[in-house]
Amino acid sequence: MSASRAIGCALLALLLCLTITSCVHLPGGPTLSELPAPETARQGLENRRMAVKSFSMSGEIEVKAPQGELHGDHVIIGQAPDRLRAEVLGPFGQPLLRVVVDGRKLSVLSFRENRAYVGAATRENLARFLGLNLSPSEIFAVLIGAPPLLPAGSQAQVSPVEGGEGVLLRLVEPGRQVSQGLVFDQGDFAVHRAWLENAAGRMNLETSFGSLQKALTSRYPKRLQASDGQGRTLLITNYELKLNQSPDPALFETSLPPGLEVVPLP
Repeated sequence: MSASRAIGCALLALLLCLTITSCVHLPGGPTLSELPAPETARQGLENRRMAVKSFSMSGEIEVKAPQGELHGDHVIIGQAPDRLRAEVLGPFGQPLLRVVVDGRKLSVLSFRENRAYVGAATRENLARFLGLNLSPSEIFAVLIGAPPLLPAGSQAQVSPVEGGEGVLLRLVEPGRQVSQGLVFDQGDFAVHRAWLENAAGRMNLETSFGSLQKALTSRYPKRLQASDGQGRTLLITNYELKLNQSPDPALFETSLPPGLEVVPLP
């Protein structure tokens, strides 16, 4: 064997050794050896959600529901785990809607109707005005791009995303009545897509997150699109997003102007 051929064989052997023993990124997502354990994925996603104590966001909002549509500018403020205040403004900054949730109580001021709605902060009541059939704490989590996970007893599986980047965490509730999927980056656990579906495969909630902004120890979305499988959709585009700014608690207190018609909610 010539000296040049021997050197070539040695280099080839070295290249094969490095390829086998190193951490190689292949098209279609991380290799199986790189995937986080399901417990690690779950804990990382939960830590990211819990890191947000409050938020303030402003931009444009579009709500579509069987009851009608709403378009305008918005200012939304949240305090963990379940306090929310949303202001929707129309042309020339005219107020259209104010929604205030203190965790248990919901008050809605509809400026176009010159009417206020007051009642319990149930999923049904919130869906009527915010377009999603979610509880206050779930809305808080979805708005920051950190959907709450199914209970810890759910079966969990992690896999690469076929034909794309990221990792898929799949959770199946005991009894297999509900399953959940989340596509996230394992580096900072930023979520790109998430969904809930029932045993028949029907989507109960589908969300996508974009325009991720670096904040805290991860990235959080300035764009959110969500639908709940019942004809209700929500699209939010934020021009500004601030986290953990400690909003004034008085923002989440109900204050209705005098002389308004008040409609009780169930």
